[in-house]
Amino acid sequence: MIILETIIPVFLIIALGKFLSRKGVLNDNGIAQIKNLCVTVLLPVMAFDALIHGTYSRNSILLIALEFFMLFSAWGIGFLLKRFFDKSIRDYIPYALTTYEGGLFGWALISILVGEKNLFYIVSMDIFSGVFGFTVMYIGFKINNGEQPSRKEIVLSIAKNPLIISVVLGFAGAFIGLGKIIDESAYAGLYSKAISLFTAPLTSLILLSIGAGLIFNKTVLSRGIKFTVVRILIQAVICVLVLKLIDWTIGMNRVLFASLLMYFSCPPSFLISIYSKKKEAVEFSSAVISLQIIFALAVFSVLLILSMGL
Repeated sequence: MIILETIIPVFLIIALGKFLSRKGVLNDNGIAQIKNLCVTVLLPVMAFDALIHGTYSRNSILLIALEFFMLFSAWGIGFLLKRFFDKSIRDYIPYALTTYEGGLFGWALISILVGEKNLFYIVSMDIFSGVFGFTVMYIGFKINNGEQPSRKEIVLSIAKNPLIISVVLGFAGAFIGLGKIIDESAYAGLYSKAISLFTAPLTSLILLSIGAGLIFNKTVLSRGIKFTVVRILIQAVICVLVLKLIDWTIGMNRVLFASLLMYFSCPPSFLISIYSKKKEAVEFSSAVISLQIIFALAVFSVLLILSMGL
């Protein structure tokens, strides 16, 4: 019963998002505004709080290094495999094969699995997925779209990103022990209430936008099925390697294990749908994201059941 009480609301909110989208209550502009609110305000607050309360050591550096391995190994494999895909989407394969959508998808589900206070494992890693998206992916898509980005555009896309700014401040706060200072101060209750007000609606808003953005058009989905299967298989291999490396070096725990499995199941960064300009690329990215979300929700359900001892 406890499992159903957790899983059913997740799928109900996603279904509600789809229903509201079909009824026109949530249009593309409304979905964009919800995502913008999450990315510019709510997610940065959650990331900052999780990071200043995290416990860091040399193990944290290893996890960040593994994120680089995950990103660039999948990206490199994408170049080797792209010749097996249709010419119209071939150049986008390396970018769709790498990155993980943490902020607008994974964090919400991982926080349900392990709690918001344990998000620092993934947040500290995932920020480099964002940096990859705003640099390597940004340049690649610009070139594929027939454009040539300047260095200034690339730097500004990183420097002005609220989520990246909050993560930098979060790491700085953790370095000086800001979380402990706040928790032991007379303002601990006030801070906790304020953070709760910001983060409480986050999961629901993200799930609504996910539901509203899901595509069930057979023609569109057919463009992404082959790639989605390949991505899942490649990410599964990388996941096994990363889990083995962690177990051999710093040791595995249940929170980190569940967090990483959920993270590896996430769709590629939603930036691929934002950066896509050509019709074939737009349909391909929409299909891949929708199919990968469905897969990730299945993984989430299994992990939730297992975490509750069944």
